Amino acid sequence: MDLFNNILFFLVAVAILVSFHEFGHFIVARWMGVRVLKFSVGFGKTVWRWQKTPAGTEYALGMIPLGGYVRMLDEREGEVSPGEREQAFNHKPLPKRSLIVLAGPAANLLLAVLLYWGIGLIGNDDLKPIVGSVVPGSPAEHAGFLPGDTIVSIDGRDTKGWSEHRLYLLGQVAGRNSISFLVTRDGAGAHSVIVDFEQSRKARFDPAVLSRVIGIVPNVPEPEARIAGLVAGGPADKAGLKVGDHILAINGEGVAHWFDLVEKISQGTTSDLTVAIERKGVTLEIPVASEASVVDGNRVWRIGIYGPVSPDLSEQLVNVRYPPHQGLVRAVETTWLMSVLTVRVFWQMLTGSASREHLSGPISIARFAGQSASLGLVQFLAFLAVLSVSLGIINLLPIPVLDGGHLVYFAAEGILGRPLPDQVFQWGQQFGIAFIVLLMALAFYNDFLSLLR
Repeated sequence: MDLFNNILFFLVAVAILVSFHEFGHFIVARWMGVRVLKFSVGFGKTVWRWQKTPAGTEYALGMIPLGGYVRMLDEREGEVSPGEREQAFNHKPLPKRSLIVLAGPAANLLLAVLLYWGIGLIGNDDLKPIVGSVVPGSPAEHAGFLPGDTIVSIDGRDTKGWSEHRLYLLGQVAGRNSISFLVTRDGAGAHSVIVDFEQSRKARFDPAVLSRVIGIVPNVPEPEARIAGLVAGGPADKAGLKVGDHILAINGEGVAHWFDLVEKISQGTTSDLTVAIERKGVTLEIPVASEASVVDGNRVWRIGIYGPVSPDLSEQLVNVRYPPHQGLVRAVETTWLMSVLTVRVFWQMLTGSASREHLSGPISIARFAGQSASLGLVQFLAFLAVLSVSLGIINLLPIPVLDGGHLVYFAAEGILGRPLPDQVFQWGQQFGIAFIVLLMALAFYNDFLSLLR
């Protein structure tokens, strides 16, 4: 059933994103007086088609629902009668051709704005912006944060939920040395806390920016360190640990709760562990040999246990929603912040300063689609928005065969005063296809590694 849901919602996501992208090309082409011969969602054999008149646009669905295209009248792709020449794409002035090409990525960014706006109107459950604990030695501790502090605003931005300004913070920690928090404490008036996070610069793209970069952890129930499940054949299973065991200590260090247990195991320095447990009123010490794996370049230790089910968070949650005008402003800003972050991470992957494991292929995207849909409408809309921004930005990359590559050709044409030679287009096509194939190969490689893990 999970596999079916993953495939189903992946196809739904692709259909929505591709349709919107191609509709951007289509509607602007029609607006600019270009005749559109075919509008297709999907590739391969046509499984459905409709055409109002023989001279009208053919609308079609292809058998392979992993893309789409808009075919315009163009002398480079076929013979055009003298009477229709003015409707051909290649006969339009350079600014009009550029707008038609730009319209696809712009449509994806517009779709992201609409999706984020819809999320703001519907409302999204988030943790209350109350600090549960402060990470020892973190920038937040040095700044004076204390458990129980309620965040009122971040850099003057009103704060309703814990993760409300995550994208803003991710952008800020990449280019600034400090952030100003306005907090209330013990019912007293609000006061400012300035966090200097220069020392945490290397962790600036961690999505859990408040907890793992700045060093404040939200106020959530802390589940006890009790084993709820075992990975078959894993270290804990081989060592004789059982479901229901309450873990008291690791190598003599007391364990306060499940999160503390995870940290002590994952960030350990040795594979040889002595696990103290309580089982049916009896205290036992069991040796366990943990296994290491590499995540984002860091070694992480695991023993193959599952924690308790998610705790009841009803008392810690708040529904964050916005009125239409404020929601639209925030949707535009969120789309912009996501676009900037996407470009920055992609550039860092190309230059080697960020892990290329961030690049996901169809398998991982399908998994995310199914998982987000299972969490509810808002989460699926947020997934679509992120994917739409990524699609828009990727299509703007200056790579031949992508929209950004065509815009580079047009820029060269504008500088030279004439179109580039056909040979240049052919070389560009070959390079672009090779680059895309290599990119997809890396994405599939990351997908399979993710599955294996």
